[in-house]
Amino acid sequence: MLNLENVSHSYQQVASLRGVSLRVEPGEILCLLGPSGCGKTTLLRIIAGLEADYQGKILFNGQDLRNAPVHEREFGLMFQDFALFPHLSVEGNVAYGLKRHRAAKGEIQSQVQAMLHRVGLSGFNRRDVAALSGGQKQRVALARSLAPGPKFLMLDEPLGSLDARLRDQLAVELRQIIQADGLSAIYVTHDHKEAYAIADRIAVMRAGAIQQQDSPFDLYHHPKTAFVARFLGLSNIFRSTDSPIARSLARRVGFALSPSDLFLIHPAGICLNRRPNQTAAELPGQLENLVFRGDHSEATVLLSDEMRLSLISRNTHLDIGAAVTVYIALDAIKPLTQP
Repeated sequence: MLNLENVSHSYQQVASLRGVSLRVEPGEILCLLGPSGCGKTTLLRIIAGLEADYQGKILFNGQDLRNAPVHEREFGLMFQDFALFPHLSVEGNVAYGLKRHRAAKGEIQSQVQAMLHRVGLSGFNRRDVAALSGGQKQRVALARSLAPGPKFLMLDEPLGSLDARLRDQLAVELRQIIQADGLSAIYVTHDHKEAYAIADRIAVMRAGAIQQQDSPFDLYHHPKTAFVARFLGLSNIFRSTDSPIARSLARRVGFALSPSDLFLIHPAGICLNRRPNQTAAELPGQLENLVFRGDHSEATVLLSDEMRLSLISRNTHLDIGAAVTVYIALDAIKPLTQP
């Protein structure tokens, strides 16, 4: 449906996008994930037609969008700051796009009702948007984006201003609503957990380039670069020459022993005081830290050669400083490339 070919962009002679190529399939939600300044919002603006100065090609259903005005693209846009009109009611905001498309009055009323019902705001027609909560404002913004029947939806950090609990709830609801409409969408965020919840596929960006594109499951379990792993919160990254244990683990899985070679020990493959079913390395250590998270704890274990491992433990009753045994599944040791 959407195809980007080698898209680049510079601002004051500084490259903000570097040869970005990606596709969005019909009915797919693609998430652009990365830190602030990595180029994800610039890329979204270029696709929307809000930024015309770029190199490369953008095709939508096979049509080159280079000279297509914003309003002719018929893309729905949703932003972090809601961008609602404070002088209009909830109904007035949702109806805005329909009026611009010169829909009939009866069609506008029925569509507004349908959209408000879809986002869980039935009966809010006459409400003042200034009196709404952050979550309600975001639902109005979504209803306004969906009301004109867009061909494609683009969302730029739409949940960034909400608290964590509400973000988790609305991410699931957003995905359900987008899927129910059969829409394709690009969703921009810096929060990897939010991306996991909403995306079919995630493209991780760094310094204007895409480092990895994968499903949420494959991205989490098989990061390809050290940057991607760290950005996803996976901190067990070592060089094969860092320590005796690192060298031993690298040998066991057939990695080269070179100062330039990195590998990840994925926390999903580490067990504490419990032998796993698969082949594993068994290592003694000392519990250095334990952070309680409710149904689990985040633990840090110091191994005998000063190597530290972060892992998830279901045993929340361990004492700091206790002697422990760590079991590392060999298939949890994964090669990484720089950066």
